[in-house]
Amino acid sequence: MSDFGVTHQLVTLDIDFERQLVRGITELSIEPRVSSLGTIRLHCERPVVRSVWVNGQTAEFRRQQVKTRRQLVHKLLRTGDDTLHDEGDLEITVPQGQTGSLKVRIEYYVVRPQSGLVFRGGIVYTETHVNPSSARRWVPCLDDMGERSTWDLFFVVPASVGGEAVTAVASGELSSVVPHPHDVARRVVRYIVSTATAACTLGFAAGPLTGACALGGAGAEAAGGVFAFAPGGRAADAQATCAVVPEALEFYAREFGAYPYATYKVVFVEGLAGVVTCAALTLVGTDVLHGSREIEAAYEARRVLGLAVARQWFGAFVGAAAWGDQWLVAGLAGFMAAQFVRHHLGANEQRYRLKRDMARMCHADVNQKPLSYPEQGPWEAGEAAFAEVKAPVVLYMLDRRMVKGGVSVGLQRVVPGVLVAATGGAAVDTAGFLRTCRRVSGVDASAFAAQWVFASGCPVFHVGYAFNRKKLAVEITLHQESTNARATAPWARAQLFAGQMTARIREADGTPYEHVLDIRREHVGRFEVQFNTKYKRIRRSTRRFHMRQMAAAAEELNINAEVLGLDDEDDSNIALFGAENAAEKRDWRVVEWGEDDEESLASATFEWIRMDSDLEWACVMHFEQPDFMWAAQLQKDRDVVAQLDAVDALQHLPSAAAATTLMRTVMDARVFYRVRADAALALARLATPELAWIGLHHLAKIYKRRFCLPPRAGEDRADAEDISAPRLPRPNNFANIGEYFTQLAVAAALSNVRDRHGEAPLPARRLLLATARYNDNSENVFSDARFLAALVRMLANCVVASKQFADRAVGADDAVLFEIERLRRADALVPSPHSVVTCACLDALTRLSVVQRTHALFNPLLFCAMADAQAGVAVREHAVGALMLHWGLGDARAARYFAAVASDERGGRVSETAARFVLALTVVRAMAYGKQHSSLLFQEQQQKQGGAPEHIDTDARLVGGLESFIDSLGDSRELQTIMASAVHDSALAAHARRLLGLLHMLVYQVVDSSVPPPTAGQRKKLKIKMGARSRNRNKLHVRNASSGSDDTPLALAVADEPLDIDDSFALLPQIAGTRPPALVVEDERMNSPAYEPLAETKPEGVDPPVRVKLKLKLAKPRSPSVSTLPRISSPLAHVPAEPPAGQVPRVSQVSGAAQIPSATQVSLTAPKTPAVPVPGPELKSPKAPSKAKPRTPKAKPAPAKPAPEATGLTSDQRKAVHRVLRKLGRHPSAFPFMVPVDVVRDGCPTYYDIVQEPMDLGTIRQRLDANAYARVSDVERDVRLVFSNCSLFNPPQTPVYNMGKDVESVFIAEWDKCGLSRELADTHIGTGEVKQAGEVKQAGDAKKASDTKNSGEAKAKRAGDTPTSEAKKARRASKNKAKAKPSGADELDDPDAIMAYLDDHAQVTEGDWRLACRRVLQQLQAQPSALEFMAPVDPVKQGVPTYFDIVKNPMDLGTIRKRLDRSHYTSPDQFRDDVMLVLDNCFLFNPPDTFVHAQGRALQLVFERVWAQQMHGPTGGIPPDLPMDDAAVDRARSILARLKRDESAWPFVRPVDPVALGVPTYFDIVKNPMDLSTIQKRLAKRAYKCVADFVADIQLIIDDCFLFNLPGSPVNACGVALRDLAASLLRQDNWVQWLSVPS
Repeated sequence: MSDFGVTHQLVTLDIDFERQLVRGITELSIEPRVSSLGTIRLHCERPVVRSVWVNGQTAEFRRQQVKTRRQLVHKLLRTGDDTLHDEGDLEITVPQGQTGSLKVRIEYYVVRPQSGLVFRGGIVYTETHVNPSSARRWVPCLDDMGERSTWDLFFVVPASVGGEAVTAVASGELSSVVPHPHDVARRVVRYIVSTATAACTLGFAAGPLTGACALGGAGAEAAGGVFAFAPGGRAADAQATCAVVPEALEFYAREFGAYPYATYKVVFVEGLAGVVTCAALTLVGTDVLHGSREIEAAYEARRVLGLAVARQWFGAFVGAAAWGDQWLVAGLAGFMAAQFVRHHLGANEQRYRLKRDMARMCHADVNQKPLSYPEQGPWEAGEAAFAEVKAPVVLYMLDRRMVKGGVSVGLQRVVPGVLVAATGGAAVDTAGFLRTCRRVSGVDASAFAAQWVFASGCPVFHVGYAFNRKKLAVEITLHQESTNARATAPWARAQLFAGQMTARIREADGTPYEHVLDIRREHVGRFEVQFNTKYKRIRRSTRRFHMRQMAAAAEELNINAEVLGLDDEDDSNIALFGAENAAEKRDWRVVEWGEDDEESLASATFEWIRMDSDLEWACVMHFEQPDFMWAAQLQKDRDVVAQLDAVDALQHLPSAAAATTLMRTVMDARVFYRVRADAALALARLATPELAWIGLHHLAKIYKRRFCLPPRAGEDRADAEDISAPRLPRPNNFANIGEYFTQLAVAAALSNVRDRHGEAPLPARRLLLATARYNDNSENVFSDARFLAALVRMLANCVVASKQFADRAVGADDAVLFEIERLRRADALVPSPHSVVTCACLDALTRLSVVQRTHALFNPLLFCAMADAQAGVAVREHAVGALMLHWGLGDARAARYFAAVASDERGGRVSETAARFVLALTVVRAMAYGKQHSSLLFQEQQQKQGGAPEHIDTDARLVGGLESFIDSLGDSRELQTIMASAVHDSALAAHARRLLGLLHMLVYQVVDSSVPPPTAGQRKKLKIKMGARSRNRNKLHVRNASSGSDDTPLALAVADEPLDIDDSFALLPQIAGTRPPALVVEDERMNSPAYEPLAETKPEGVDPPVRVKLKLKLAKPRSPSVSTLPRISSPLAHVPAEPPAGQVPRVSQVSGAAQIPSATQVSLTAPKTPAVPVPGPELKSPKAPSKAKPRTPKAKPAPAKPAPEATGLTSDQRKAVHRVLRKLGRHPSAFPFMVPVDVVRDGCPTYYDIVQEPMDLGTIRQRLDANAYARVSDVERDVRLVFSNCSLFNPPQTPVYNMGKDVESVFIAEWDKCGLSRELADTHIGTGEVKQAGEVKQAGDAKKASDTKNSGEAKAKRAGDTPTSEAKKARRASKNKAKAKPSGADELDDPDAIMAYLDDHAQVTEGDWRLACRRVLQQLQAQPSALEFMAPVDPVKQGVPTYFDIVKNPMDLGTIRKRLDRSHYTSPDQFRDDVMLVLDNCFLFNPPDTFVHAQGRALQLVFERVWAQQMHGPTGGIPPDLPMDDAAVDRARSILARLKRDESAWPFVRPVDPVALGVPTYFDIVKNPMDLSTIQKRLAKRAYKCVADFVADIQLIIDDCFLFNLPGSPVNACGVALRDLAASLLRQDNWVQWLSVPS
């Protein structure tokens, strides 16, 4: 706490709009808290102080100024202070003799501010972020959330600007508006803040806010008046937008507590992104403004303003006591806003939004920090966005638990108590809040907070059930995991959750019974739920039953309709649609449940089960039940969440009956409109050839029936006509909001349908084109602007993935392009609100220009005109993004243009967007460099060596490429100076400066940026090298691409003189007339609650044209072996072409910028063959593993075709196998193995990287039904493959691993019981196959079997071997024979698989020095003394700012590892020189008596010993490596078995689990983990090429043990014993020469 407090502060601001200057005077009434106050410290970051008086006497003051630009960068990147109570940076000395109360007067001014106080669009306003660090930028004050005072605010403003009256709006209550006493052209506006308020919550806006209005209502009267202000005289729009504000104020005041301020004001500011919350004032961007005729914008405005009003209570009035309590402020405001949504829009809307927020939270809560943790600082942008989603959800769950577990009192009783406590100035804290919850409800929330507040992650539940007829009970099995199960961040630990969950079972009599499951913190929980109804089967197979069920569903909907006040006779029979009319059923292709599978329906004992029916858990719920149960839940359950769950389930259970149920849901107006919209989008997933395109049929029928005119008289009946027949749309009538959103969803679903060739079907295209072409809004009371914008995006979506559109020449008569251009021109004549139609057209043209190969659709003149400063903000953002996509940053003129846009002080949000694009493209360019760099090295090595290099970790290559790219940037002092100057330039927007500052700190972490900018007048040329780093630093010219150099630099011209944005069009390059790179544009939701875009699926046999692959090529003559690919303009490439004359207006010319030489090209294409042929079998192009989208299998496992001579299984065999499969399917643990693994649904993105031959029980059953099995042995092989895949992917003792073992044991028992084992033995007689899968065969027999004709099907297996794929068997056989051609390469489709393939086929050479160097490096990295040398030195983090002044050639073990992986070294001496360079640098910088110097000496001794051991044999050369032949493998297995049996081996048997063993920092210290079970797996896979590699892994176990465990510990003692035993065993075969044993 400060030594003084401020009781009252007066602020006078004289605002000069023309010069962007603010003169200020502030007077602070200070009350000392100590007896003698000698110094007053205030926060004063931006204001320039002229003079200070204390009680009328001049006082001395001192400012803390940054001295270097590096300090300025750190300060600009700071989002807040390190603590809430930091010391000020204006130090005032109190004159002698001044005691008691003090009156401090400060005169200051602020010039051209860009943060805290912003001049934009003729308006000046504050950027208040509620947290401290904003007010200090425009007024000297005590900027502390805990320091509150009353305020007097005076604003001196011109009476008018440009003929428009100027208004000042500020926090507090308007007191007076009077003319200036000395200048009649100005006036003084006074506001009084009578409520004690923190300085960081003050705000104001001043300017020509001519669109002012007062809002009425009970809420306005309770708040003392509600006012809205907008620029440009848009009072009517402000009135319509803020109509919900009085209602929100009245609701919050009634439910939670009185409004804390005298008035409330809303100000709309042009170009403002987001919402600025101030005391009694909210600043919102004009994007939220809408008229009374708009629909989607009204929904978004009500959400934004509802939350903004709630932040007046929590955010402005009540703040956080510490940074760790920020979540509580954000969460309570969000909780209040959710209650208002329930009041204003209904319970269905609130529960729908809550369900979606829970899904977003679970999807994002991976590697996230907890909401509150010790030593927490201010949130970054990403953390704040995530916390604003998670915190309200957590408080909702707490509210539900308080209501159920206490005295039915939730947070609505707690929040008023928190507000009352804050009246005295107290801030809210987490511990006090939890105590209040316990006092009010009697529920101890500490355990809840430990799981959801102080820890991260969300639970993942896998639920299975079985009905026990004997006990009349439902047995529920629940497996629990965490979303952080595979997290890598140190703070993201996997945890198990505890609490109560409600399971609701709707039994046979139609009564729903609720059961509470007590979930504990354990992986597997089993619950027995008693059945209440006397057991009886639900007879579903009769027609009378179907009619009765549909009538019951219709009755349920009628009840909902009565509640909603709906009365539509046309919808009363929708639930029976197609059931009573045969013609209707035929025309609509209606299929009822039970028509395909009567047996399954008749055997059900209840209607459906719902887990977490009360929506009390934010979790991922994997629950499967039959599709007819989901359909019954959708039709008969009134809860909107239950209906959403059913829709989500049915779209993944494709069937004609499911499509019928979804179709009826879409057509029924009594269903909640969001459920109808989701059902329409789900129907698009059922438009597949397997279902005869029934989803498309239903969507087209629905759209024609509800949204199109009936056919003309004399034509066939409407329902009987073909779906491709054209139909005119009805005139627009959006009076029914639910029907409007349903129409949007159905149209969006039609645009997502694709045929077998990836094309949009003709019926979908015709309907959408007709809707756009014949749109009639003449009699509609609502605007159709956003409807047309949505149609434009849908039309583009229809053709963006079309291969025909990409390949053919596009003419002016193209229907889609014609409609888009027509709508764009119409919107230019009569602009739509916020130009939403123009933005959609620009977006569509950009997307289509990406995929069109033969015609240049991108018109740079059009997009340049749209990017002009006179255009709207949204239009400019779209245009600048498109220009940057096509031009990139490679051309100097384009870079200068984008720099001008980013630094334009008039741009506002556009400047920030341009800066963000620049940063994104730079990072993408760096990552592309890393990928291509490694690719070139990979191909180079193959050409040089004629084979494949050693295994290179894919992630290491990418990261290495990024680091290499950053290193090349670091060589440019000019670029460093420019970036530092941009960060220091006050004319650049604050957000843009922060983004550029982030890039500056990323690239120049170790370079001092305090050098001043060079003098003007000299043009500079920067070199950003591509490829290997140039050895010759003296070459300043740019080499032509035709020279064939791999070091061709990319020239970036930068002029020192400022560039005026209006004159910059002369410098723009013309886009090349080739296909631009792929643009990933997410379909916008059209600001509607209904539109949920459907992820496009890849049709079978069709490659999407927008999926691209990066290839680095040089513009030089290519060899015939290299495939010729078109050069493509790219944001990552340099554009060498000059703009054609007449296309780009030339206003001015900067010297030297007319001609840019060619440089390294980066093209994006999808080559079908590798750029350089790989020796041996053909390999697919490598792919880097994607983090954004997990890789899915190319296709489902195809049904196996029976052999030509086989006749299939006999009837008895088929029945026996079916009996076994039914037994397995009914097992409680079998549900993970019933369907193919979905990497997205199941949360396992790397599954198909590990499991090369997937299999599941459902696929086996399908193959069996299709008579695809020729022998019983084929069935057994596939079933065993299911369990071997389970064991391969899931670590031991995990839930799925244990479930697989349980089901496997049942399979073995049932297989033997059915006598199939004996039949299998009989079947194999005389076929040359192995009789039993588990029999042991000798090596000679195995070789003999491999030489037979059927060697691919009949191979000898050793005892205990798991089943492997045919490709692996073939590779192993060919490797053993050492003369067969390698096989299996055609199934390798990622870098890791390619590396594994190359490892399998690499030829081992005796005495390979690279292998020896790798073993040396592994032993060095495992030494405790190597921890200081693992990574490059960071002078900032390690506190050694002079390191690079002394050490000119830095080196570390991590860099050596990367060089070794990339085959950088051509001799072992180069490797040794780099290791010695690490040690020499250590001895050079660190004095002899320091710790690091001692560590270096210790590492030197280890290196000399290991180097002599590995590199100097008895003859003085590299000791020969003994090949790992069969005999060596057998000996290694016996050694390994002896090691595992020893009592000292228990810590080393399995991989270390940091969570289970409580050693979270293990992998931070141990970089190369190893264990005995991993060695055993490598032996089984024949991964060791020589004996030295086997011994090196044993040595690695020992070194890791000594590295992590201190001497004297039990595990360290076990390591010593294991080392001695290994030495004695290895000494018998003279293998101990590769083991480091102390003498």
